[in-house]
Amino acid sequence: MDLGLSGKVAMVTGASRGLGRAMAHALADEGAHVSICARTRDTLNEAVAALSKTGSAMGFAGDLTAQGTAEKWVDETVAKFGGIDVLVNNAGAARPGALADLPESAWQEQFDLNLFAPVRLAKLCATFMEKRGGGSIINIGSIYGRESGGPLTYNASKAALHSFTKMLAREYAPKNIRVNTIAPGSILTAGGNWERRFRENPAFEKDFISHEMPAGRLGRPDEVAYAVVMLASPRASWITGTNIPVDGAQGRSIL
Repeated sequence: MDLGLSGKVAMVTGASRGLGRAMAHALADEGAHVSICARTRDTLNEAVAALSKTGSAMGFAGDLTAQGTAEKWVDETVAKFGGIDVLVNNAGAARPGALADLPESAWQEQFDLNLFAPVRLAKLCATFMEKRGGGSIINIGSIYGRESGGPLTYNASKAALHSFTKMLAREYAPKNIRVNTIAPGSILTAGGNWERRFRENPAFEKDFISHEMPAGRLGRPDEVAYAVVMLASPRASWITGTNIPVDGAQGRSIL
């Protein structure tokens, strides 16, 4: 099936490795021009080189929580590719800790990355999407933005991102800009936290999977990436304001 993404311009945050990189490759495989952003230049350059083997790609090194970074990335993407059709807000982090142990700066850092950076990019990119007749904004939340679980700062900031998505979808619907959230469950990525924790404690791996993962395994990055491609496609024209879990039935929310 032709998903209608050939020649479209897609921006993906946090895309030098893990989930973001899988999303960038899935979009490039559909013929999209891909602009990726990450903070670490070495891994970013390697990711761009890999993407360029099969498609058109550019990289931008920067911290999206810093003043002016998002604006510069958007401007450089438009200068190279002529516009923006898809935005994937994937970059995020978790800061563990009990409430009594978390300084206010930790809360600000988490909301800056998990919520305010996506808010800023959505506002910037929507202007260019409207000029092209519409577009798709995909925010990567978490099953722990739909229900309790995970660190306090992560759960709260992801829940806020989910709420923002729903309201923005209603605001942008008249402009033909669709806004959706994907809520991954536990995903096993090379060099990621789950891989490290399971390597350090095989007994924990067995216990976690037996109690939390009905399918008997963690998810793969490409399984989340395929959901991104689906929502990015113009064929998903009537899907907006939704929250799609990609978790192998790990989540327990009924909504």
